[in-house]
Amino acid sequence: MPLRALIALVVGLFGLASTAAAQGAPAGAHFKNGLIFVDVQVNGASGVFLLDTGAAASVFDPRFAEAAGVHLGRSRQIEGRGGDVAARQGQAVQLALAGGPRARIEPVVTDLSEASSAMGVPLAGILGEDFLQGFVLTLNYRDQSVTVAGEAADPADATPIRFGRTPYVAAQVRLGGRTAGGDFEIDTGSNTAIEFWGPFAQSALGDARGTRDIGLGVAGESTIERGHVDSLDVAGRRIMGPQVNFA
Repeated sequence: MPLRALIALVVGLFGLASTAAAQGAPAGAHFKNGLIFVDVQVNGASGVFLLDTGAAASVFDPRFAEAAGVHLGRSRQIEGRGGDVAARQGQAVQLALAGGPRARIEPVVTDLSEASSAMGVPLAGILGEDFLQGFVLTLNYRDQSVTVAGEAADPADATPIRFGRTPYVAAQVRLGGRTAGGDFEIDTGSNTAIEFWGPFAQSALGDARGTRDIGLGVAGESTIERGHVDSLDVAGRRIMGPQVNFA
C-alpha cells in the first residue's frame, strides 16, 4: 500500500490544532451522529457517501451504480457488521470528491438501502481505502471539516499508524483497574468511539458489559452492547470515559 496515505490523528481524532496539517482541497463533508458523509461524483452522477476508513473497498448502491453507468461483473460476497452480503464487482470508474481530488477505483456494488434508512441519509455509497490510499486525509471532528491533499508534510505531533489494508494505531484502554493494549483499527464508519472484538474484551477486561442496542452496517442492523470504559490512551493523549461497543 502506498505510504503516502496518512490520517492526521492529532487533528482528526482529538480536534487539536496543528500548524502542520495537510494543506489540500476541503471536501464537502457533513457530520451526523459521529459519522462523516461526503459528496461524490462519478460519470456525471452525484451522491452522498459515508467516509469509512474501515472499508477496504468503496461500495456503490445499485441505484447510484446504474445512474453512473457502472458495468457489473462477477458476483462476490463482502463482509460487514451483521454478516456477509451478496454483491457484484463493478468495473473501474473515475471517482471525484466534490471540490476535491479524483482517483480510479473498482467499486463493489450492493444494496445499501437498510443502512441508508437507519442512518437517515440518502446513502449512495461508501468511500473506502481504495480511494483514500493515495491521499493525505485530515479529519477535524471539532470543526467538522475534512481535507484531502495529494502531498503534505507530516504533522509534527502525529502518531505512527500501521496499514493492513485499513489503518491501525496502538492504544490502551482502562476499565475498573484493568488495562488492555493492542492495535485498534481507525474506523470512521463506526458511530461509537471504540469497538471491541468480543473475545478480546472478555479476556482483557473481564465481565465488562454494556446495554443492548442496535448497530449499523452494510449487512443491516446488528446487536451491540453500548457502554463506557474509564479511559483510552492513544497518541500520547488520554480520553476520559469514551463510549464503547463491547460486542
